[in-house]
Amino acid sequence: MADAAYSFIIDSGLTRGHAVRLCDTLDTILSQHDYPQTVGMLLGEAVGLSALLCSSIKYDGVFSLQIQGDGPVSTLVVNQTSEGKIRGYARFDKDALQKAELEQAEKKTAQVPAFFGHGALSFMVEQKGAAENYQGIIGLEQPTLTECVHQYFRDSEQIGTAVRLHIAPPDGKNGWRCGAIMIQKMPAAQKAAAHLSEEDIEELWRTAVILLNSVTNEELVDTNLPVEKLINRLYHLNDLQIFMPKLLEFGCRCSQEKVLEMLKSFPPQDIDDMIIDGKIIVDCQFCGRRYTLTSKDLSQENK
Repeated sequence: MADAAYSFIIDSGLTRGHAVRLCDTLDTILSQHDYPQTVGMLLGEAVGLSALLCSSIKYDGVFSLQIQGDGPVSTLVVNQTSEGKIRGYARFDKDALQKAELEQAEKKTAQVPAFFGHGALSFMVEQKGAAENYQGIIGLEQPTLTECVHQYFRDSEQIGTAVRLHIAPPDGKNGWRCGAIMIQKMPAAQKAAAHLSEEDIEELWRTAVILLNSVTNEELVDTNLPVEKLINRLYHLNDLQIFMPKLLEFGCRCSQEKVLEMLKSFPPQDIDDMIIDGKIIVDCQFCGRRYTLTSKDLSQENK
């Protein structure tokens, strides 16, 4: 079954939801870098969260989720285009990561402080032709990345939000898999439900959250359980409406032209220092593709 994002509403629009399942897409992103499992789990969570967030907004351009910290995993970056092309990469210190893994196992510390340390989770929407880009940021103050996103919606957007997300590493039969569902309380829809009391509306929200939390990790990543069937299993009694899914897949936007454009930002002396045997070699951090540029390529670009 193709990787996709699904949107749905329940309780006459009082709650909206989004669900994603990523198999081939996530496996491609993680396997092509041969990340340690800890890094794969963290980047996989970031990819799943990015897909959920993208499905909850309308944009024409590129959505970027970035995590930066002073811990063993210093950077995670995920990009998703409005066409559903996803890519991501992680930067980490191998020796510091191994030490942190031992300490976490011994002290049972949470993932975010153990592997990211102090830092921030940010996301930005680059709209085509827009004068300004939308940006949000939240400190890494929660045990997991998912809970950091909870904090953002609670503190910055003031939207009731609940998320269930699970990452499954390769098991010999399947590659990397991610399944996630997010529901959000929609304040604007309450005007259309004037016949309901605030207590009734709150009870519907509590019920939706309880049902969401009944989902097992196995159900979230079970490739034999279609996402539509899982959503229906949860909310078929809640005036459920499921919309057409959006297909998702791995896609990198790197090109020789973009590499040359990037090199323009460096001073001439720095570019000269990069040249070895008449060539500059640049590796894409997202997909690993290698670009070998000659002095002729650089001179033609500068004409």
